[in-house]
Amino acid sequence: MRFFRKRCFRQLIPYITVVLVTYVIWAAARWRWADYNLSLKSLSHNSGSRIASTVSTPDRPNDFSINSDVAKLAYHKKWVGFPELSRVDCVAALSKSVKNSMFSQLVTRTPALKYVSDSSDCPSFRKIYGFDRYPKVSREELDFPIAFIILFNKDFDQVAFLLRAIYRSHNLYCLNVDSKTDQNLIQGAYALARCLPNVFVASRLERIVYAGFSRLQADIICMGDLLKHPVKWRYVINMPGQQFPLRTNLEMVKILQHYNGTNDIEGITGHRMLPNRFLYKHAYDINPETGEKMIKTTSEKLKGPPHGFVVVKGSAYGTFSRPFVAFVLMDRRAKDLLKWCESVKSPDEYFWATLHHSKTVPVPGAYTAGKPDNKPWLTVYASWGGVDSCATIRRRSVCIFSPEDLPGLLTRREIFANKFYITHYPTALHCLDQMLYNLTVRRHTREINYYKHFPFIKNA
Repeated sequence: MRFFRKRCFRQLIPYITVVLVTYVIWAAARWRWADYNLSLKSLSHNSGSRIASTVSTPDRPNDFSINSDVAKLAYHKKWVGFPELSRVDCVAALSKSVKNSMFSQLVTRTPALKYVSDSSDCPSFRKIYGFDRYPKVSREELDFPIAFIILFNKDFDQVAFLLRAIYRSHNLYCLNVDSKTDQNLIQGAYALARCLPNVFVASRLERIVYAGFSRLQADIICMGDLLKHPVKWRYVINMPGQQFPLRTNLEMVKILQHYNGTNDIEGITGHRMLPNRFLYKHAYDINPETGEKMIKTTSEKLKGPPHGFVVVKGSAYGTFSRPFVAFVLMDRRAKDLLKWCESVKSPDEYFWATLHHSKTVPVPGAYTAGKPDNKPWLTVYASWGGVDSCATIRRRSVCIFSPEDLPGLLTRREIFANKFYITHYPTALHCLDQMLYNLTVRRHTREINYYKHFPFIKNA
């Protein structure tokens, strides 16, 4: 009998081993996910004591004890995400496919004038809105300031939510508001600038016309203001108010360090260039239904761009090096191209890309090594109709992200994602903010080596 038991046991050993190994792999994967999200669920429920034991790095394992107190305070004060969504299970939302029906469509809105009235006491303002929620930044970040341009015309509280997510006291932020928008939004922008010394409103506000030159001009104005500022920022990233980061500030710094002075600007050639936008002159007209300015295509042919520039299409948004911005504002050839763009429809989708891919005019940080379409573009991810999935609705063919889109967004390697609406499943914004905050507290970075060997970097 004893012999029989031993024999059975020996025969079971391989099966037991497989079960144990499988369990270990499963447990390790589960631990890595929990580590990656920094115990999102426990933090959001104010059990901040867990942070002290998990917030560490291999080289400085006990360096973040102070950060646990910072994080506990941030969650206690509800400076992370939206206060009324603090009980949302963001671990589940970020890690697996969930149903949007599980989440609220609404959060309490904060009108722009509330920010204005609160800005009469700036120390209190920063506490109310959580602009001091982050721990002290690293020396690496301090030595690599980044500038940001945010252009918006609605939903001021969503803009403030975005600004809080990317705000660091050593960076620089230019707010540009459509001058025809509600004047309360403009006052709100000045309120932010009043209490945040590294935030300012553009020196001139443009009356933005959709697809018109004024959209490009708004960024140019902010760039001029940024170059005059004493902070010697390394890169500037422009964005609309509906964008939100997928990377922490530390991750952005490490990525941009790898870029080594090159720009990250989209390049499109061939049939997707929409040539009628630049083959014919475009001019402002008045929309008879609204009385507002609009862009009209004329029958007059537009001469090609000056100085041998070859037209390339791209995005209005990009990551621009400081030398590139200086070139845009000061070089005569860049100014001539900008003048030519006044007659182009959606010139912000042609100006940056044409400069960046120029083979006739040497441009700082440009890409000339190959076909523009073949290189990656990582500034911002948008889910376009006919190409990418979208859980709910699209506006102008672009997906408005919701909680069901979050697991897919976590697989993206872009720095930002566009678009989010505070009025459309704000849990998506809430959980991304929570994840990025926890990663920031831990100073955890993800897949930085991925950004080392792009063709546009080799061409620097």
